[in-house]
Amino acid sequence: MMMLLVSPATGSFLKFWADRLSDGTGVVGVGSRCDRCAQPLASRDVIPILSWVLSRGKTRCCRKDIRYGHISAETTAVGLALWGWFAAPDHLVVHSLVVAWLLQGIALLSAPGRRAAFSLSIILAGLGIVWSHAGLLGPFEPHLMGALMGASFAALGILDKVRGAPTLILLPAGALLGVTALPVAIFLGIATALAHRGWCKLAKRAGTPHATSVATGLAGGIWLVWLYGPTFGLPIEFFGY
Repeated sequence: MMMLLVSPATGSFLKFWADRLSDGTGVVGVGSRCDRCAQPLASRDVIPILSWVLSRGKTRCCRKDIRYGHISAETTAVGLALWGWFAAPDHLVVHSLVVAWLLQGIALLSAPGRRAAFSLSIILAGLGIVWSHAGLLGPFEPHLMGALMGASFAALGILDKVRGAPTLILLPAGALLGVTALPVAIFLGIATALAHRGWCKLAKRAGTPHATSVATGLAGGIWLVWLYGPTFGLPIEFFGY
């Protein structure tokens, strides 16, 4: 339950990190400032979700609308945590919360900070290998082969100089899902990426980097297969259910 409660703060920090990388600044020693007037924010202004609700979506310093990206990152983190809590098998609930946070982080950081996204991808891939070796995700060999295949796909994206290298998220995908499930996750990810791009246009957020849409879509495909792999006709034994 504690991990659910800290989810809004996790989403808030990931968005803060992504914004600082976009601005070319770091997260250490840099206080939060208003996006509209650059005034330093007080502690009461940075309470995830609650500050937005109490201020009715307005900044306290200049009374301008708070940018949607902040509250969306926080609510997305909560939504993913609740989704994983209810949909994942009992023995994988905590693991699913960790997967959700890291996938969200990779998706947010893919465009502004490739190194940061790479670091999170390595961490998640390592967890996938460890969990599969421990027998939590089914047989080890398919996950090891999946990790190698995912690394190959990610390397192709990097070598092709894809902006932001959103394919970095495929590094952990194979380790988590296995070689059989990885293509399904990629297919679902492409469909989700196209849907995200369409939503950005409808919401007049055309400035959203394509790398963010691709990484978000692939993260969505990975998440769906992680939770519902057998539903897509994939062997149940590969998911440790």
